[in-house]
Amino acid sequence: MCRCGQTATAKLPRNKPIQGLTDPADAAYFQERFQDFDKRLTAAEQKWDAAMKPYRGRKVVTYHNSFTNFGKHFGINVIGYVEPRPGIPPTPSHTLELMGLMKRENCKVVLVEPYFDLKTPNSIAGQTGSKVVQYLPSVGGEKDVTDYFKLFDYDIDLLTKAFQATQ
Repeated sequence: MCRCGQTATAKLPRNKPIQGLTDPADAAYFQERFQDFDKRLTAAEQKWDAAMKPYRGRKVVTYHNSFTNFGKHFGINVIGYVEPRPGIPPTPSHTLELMGLMKRENCKVVLVEPYFDLKTPNSIAGQTGSKVVQYLPSVGGEKDVTDYFKLFDYDIDLLTKAFQATQ
């Protein structure tokens, strides 16, 4: 299974003391903390996978190419981007093409990070009957989103509600 937390745990050894990362006297403590994190991550991933399972195959548009790993892990298909290329504002012709694609593909969700202007995504949503969802790309975007687990809980809750509202 592709780990949501792959980058956090991929290079750490499993089932043996963490070597070379800490003072040898502290290795047991860090190994215990890592095992606790790994156990919590495994349980959280099972919960997140179950929550997202009904929406595998659903199509979304994102503001730009920043949703790849999340989408791939949960089986969400990103069919287009509001930005035609990173940092390039959408042209009217690109926006019209994107709206046509969304209508043909029955795509009803536009995902946008909180630091992007909502004018174009809201216009797209109004023309396509879709819903704009401002998701958090990192911890700290909301007062209560204080760690990795709460970040995924928050974003998955937003996304599942958007999918339910746009059935």
